[in-house]
Amino acid sequence: MSVAHPKARDQELLKAGFLLDDAVIGRLKSLDVKQVFVEFPGLDDLDQYLGASVSPERQEVFDQVKQSIGENEKSTRPVVRYAGYVQATRGLVKTLLSSPKNAVFLDLLHKADDEVEHATAVAHLALVLGLKLDSYLIRERPRLTPALAKDITALGVAGMMHDIGKTRLPPEMRNLHILSRPDDAMAQRTYPSHAQLGYDMIHGEVDSTIAATVLHHHQRWDGTGFPVLQRGDQGQVKFVGSQIHIFARILAAADLFERIASQLPGQRMANYHVLELLRNNHVGALDPEVLNVMPQVIPPFSPGRRVTLSDGTVAVVTGFFPFTPYRPTVKRIDVKTMVVSDETIDLRTSDLSITELEGAPVTPGVAVDPTPTLAAA
Repeated sequence: MSVAHPKARDQELLKAGFLLDDAVIGRLKSLDVKQVFVEFPGLDDLDQYLGASVSPERQEVFDQVKQSIGENEKSTRPVVRYAGYVQATRGLVKTLLSSPKNAVFLDLLHKADDEVEHATAVAHLALVLGLKLDSYLIRERPRLTPALAKDITALGVAGMMHDIGKTRLPPEMRNLHILSRPDDAMAQRTYPSHAQLGYDMIHGEVDSTIAATVLHHHQRWDGTGFPVLQRGDQGQVKFVGSQIHIFARILAAADLFERIASQLPGQRMANYHVLELLRNNHVGALDPEVLNVMPQVIPPFSPGRRVTLSDGTVAVVTGFFPFTPYRPTVKRIDVKTMVVSDETIDLRTSDLSITELEGAPVTPGVAVDPTPTLAAA
């Protein structure tokens, strides 16, 4: 794949097919390029998972988010470019539908450690989840026709705008998020207001579903989220479970996944470990159906990842099956010669299993293969 400048995504540093040498690699490192995709003998079957066809549409989403944040930082009045958001979202949805295998290659497409990248990544992941959960959307939105119920344009736009309220927070609070809650009492009261601030900025300017999704994207399935709302005679209330709009539930899962994956500066946590943390530490916070379907669109063991098998040999993941996501296909690789075996091992039918992922052990237990509990949405 071509290589984009990490600080100027529209600037192409290298075209696909460029021959790398030590000087070029050194230059890429100096520009803080973290990774490149290269041709590797014996691993041609990975090409089907490359997200090249997704990149232009994803870039458009990125550009819309960047422009919006920049404009709202400079303006005392909310700036909402609704038509641009909708167009960018529909373009990405169309590409995801035409390239379903590309869609699963999420963890190698972005680092999501700044607010523009994060909003782009959340919108992307929310759309992929929404496409997979189309039958659930129909059940959860019974007042709409099936076609309208599973239209996820509003979900994508809400993903792009979900943290827009942070542009109204003090500068020192802009980088706070759900995993880095402040210690200061004043900040503890102020930070959660960004959901309400975002709603106030876009309410009346966008579809009401989008505004409601932005307002409730920190509401948790078990009722532990925010904001706390005033509802007339009911006093202060929180939304719980299915009271929360399905788009907000999907957005909450995408937001939390991205925050966990990007919590280490300069590197991205492997999908397997993020999914394990979600299942072990956040299970009550997320809609169970959304949580169960996540491994079907976010490969626990991404194609191209190096793993250790239960017989002690090293292998590379070469394939992914949505309904048995913890049992991919692999090819062994000789770590001394870097020669890839011709034999493809299907872990769905093999006695072998994955025990280690890039130097980190895979924890035994239900998280290793929870396939029987996965929703078939």
